[in-house]
Amino acid sequence: MRYTLTNCTVLTVDEHDSFYPNGAVSVESSVIKAVGNAADITPCGEVVDMGGALIAPGLINTHTHSHSSIFRNTADDLRLMEWLETAMWPMEKRLSAERAYAATALSCLEYMKSGITTYADQFYYADIIAQAAKASGLRCLLGATVFSGSSPETGDTLKAAVDFVEKWRGREDQTLIYPALGPHAPYSVSAEIFREISAIARRYGLVIHTHISETAEENAGLQEKTGMSPAAWLESLGVFENKVLAAHCVHLSGADLDIFAANRVSVSYNPVSNLKLVSGIMNYRRMKARGIVVGMGTDGAQSNNSMDLLRDMRTGALLQKHIEQDAAFFTARESVRMMTIDGARALFMGEQIGSLEPGKCADIIALDSNSPRACPLHRGLLGSLYGALAYSLCGADVTDVMVGGRWLMRGRKPLLICESDIYKNAQQASEYLIARP
Repeated sequence: MRYTLTNCTVLTVDEHDSFYPNGAVSVESSVIKAVGNAADITPCGEVVDMGGALIAPGLINTHTHSHSSIFRNTADDLRLMEWLETAMWPMEKRLSAERAYAATALSCLEYMKSGITTYADQFYYADIIAQAAKASGLRCLLGATVFSGSSPETGDTLKAAVDFVEKWRGREDQTLIYPALGPHAPYSVSAEIFREISAIARRYGLVIHTHISETAEENAGLQEKTGMSPAAWLESLGVFENKVLAAHCVHLSGADLDIFAANRVSVSYNPVSNLKLVSGIMNYRRMKARGIVVGMGTDGAQSNNSMDLLRDMRTGALLQKHIEQDAAFFTARESVRMMTIDGARALFMGEQIGSLEPGKCADIIALDSNSPRACPLHRGLLGSLYGALAYSLCGADVTDVMVGGRWLMRGRKPLLICESDIYKNAQQASEYLIARP
C-alpha cells in the first residue's frame, strides 16, 4: 500500500497548525511517510489526484454504542431513566449475536460515510461487535460492558469481558480492535466489581470506558448510598489508577474535576445526546482550565439518531459559546482538534492517530471542496479551513476514507462492505425488536 495524494489542500492538525494549500501526502504501508507542499514531496507508489479536496485527519468518535443503530427512531422524547427502563433495556433483552452484528455493521457504515475513522464503543456481545468492526476496516477501542446483573448475552458479564480481552489483546495492529473494559456506570456496577475491573485493567494495561455523572439524579442516588460523588467513589475504589475514558460528565463539581485532573481522566463530550435526553450541559470551561483532555462523542443512535460527528461538534461548540455568553469561546480550531488530535489523546492513542504527521497511522479523510457548504474556501487562510470543518461541512461532504493506509471508501462508495446487505439486515433486525412485546 503505497500512495501519494496530490491536488489537495492538507490540514494536518499538528502542534504547529501546519497546512498546505497545494499539498500532498505520501503513504507507505500503514503510515504517513511525508506531508507538505506538493512541490517538496517525492511521489511514491500510486499517485492519486484528489480533485482539489480538503484532506484532514480521520475523525475520532470518543463515545458511542454501535449496537444502537437498530433502535433509531423507536423511543424518542423520553427522559433518561424512563427511556432506559421502559424502552432501551426491554428491547436490548431481545438482542442476539446476529442482530448485534447487523446493528454494528450499520453503525460502521454511518461512521465511515461521516468521516469517522476511529471510535470508542461500549456494549455486550463485544466479540461479535469486534468482528463487525474488523470487517469494516475502521479502528475501534471496544469496551466489553459489565453490569452487576446479567445481560442478553450472559449471566456473567465480567467473565465475558475478560474472555473478550484475552481473545483480542495483542493483535491490535492486525485487527485494529483495541480491547478495553466497559463497566456501565456507578449506578449499575457494584463496588466489588469495579475493584475487580480495576485490577484486570492494571494487569493488562487496558483503558476503562464508563459513564460518569450523566444526570443529577445519578449523582444524588450515589451520594445517598455512599456519601460520595461518582468521581470520588471511583477514586476510592482505585479505578482512576488506570487509564479512564469517562463519558458525559455533565454534573461534576469542582472537587470532582480536581480528581479528574489529578488522575488524568479523559472526557467524552456528548452534546446532542445530552440535549435530547435533557441530561444537562457539560462545563467545558472548567475542564479546559484544569487541562483535562476532552474528545467529542455522538453517543448511540438511540439517543442521538444521527452519528455525524461534524454536525454534533458544531452544536457542541455553539452551545458552549451560548452558555458562556462569549462568541470568542470554543474556537473553530478547538472544535477541529477535539474531533481529531484531542480525541486521540482522550483514547490514549495520541502518539498513533489524530494528526497527519510522518510516522503516524495513515488515517485520512477527504472532503468535497466543490460542495456548496465548502464555498468559498480560502485555501491560503488557516482560519478558513478550520472554520469550514467546524461550522460549514457535514458528514455528507466526506468523499474518501483511508484507515491504516487502506482505502475504505472512494468517491463515497465503501470498498470492503456491501451497503445493500447492511441496510437489509439492519431493517430486519429492528423490525424484529419492535414487533415483540
